[in-house]
Amino acid sequence: MTLSASQRRTLRAFVRAVALVEPLQSELAASHGISLGDLYAVRTLARLGEVPVSHYGAELGLARSTITNLVDRLERAGLVVRLASPSDRRVTLVRLTESGLETMEARTRFTESDVARGILSLDATDQATLAELLERIVATQPEQDGATASDTSDKSERATVAALERKAAG
Repeated sequence: MTLSASQRRTLRAFVRAVALVEPLQSELAASHGISLGDLYAVRTLARLGEVPVSHYGAELGLARSTITNLVDRLERAGLVVRLASPSDRRVTLVRLTESGLETMEARTRFTESDVARGILSLDATDQATLAELLERIVATQPEQDGATASDTSDKSERATVAALERKAAG
């Protein structure tokens, strides 16, 4: 595929923006001994609140055994806790612990970063446009059956690194 100058500019700008945020994400994940994919899963649970493990897995697009392994990892890291459902003893709920909530509050690392300051310095119209464009990009991504959040993150990391290496070489 031959890219136009405008397409190359757009992709280059996107990869550079992602590369600026990646160290912040990696630092936050590493501070809790989890992967970037696991950090995404913690963010998802923060959005969902207390939910059945099966619902959490469905939201992440994970198979039953995979969500069990993910919850096990996050529980060992002290970020989530399993609870018995008060209304149905067959259902296990999962929610963030205080440490998990603090992880989400650690977003100040991002909100106080140069990247965030740059985004927030845009006028309201540009911020809305950027948000809409990014949401459209995310919404077009196909479900990845059988892939874990960690697998997806690892592939994304490798692709970003490869793109940066190509840019540095070219």
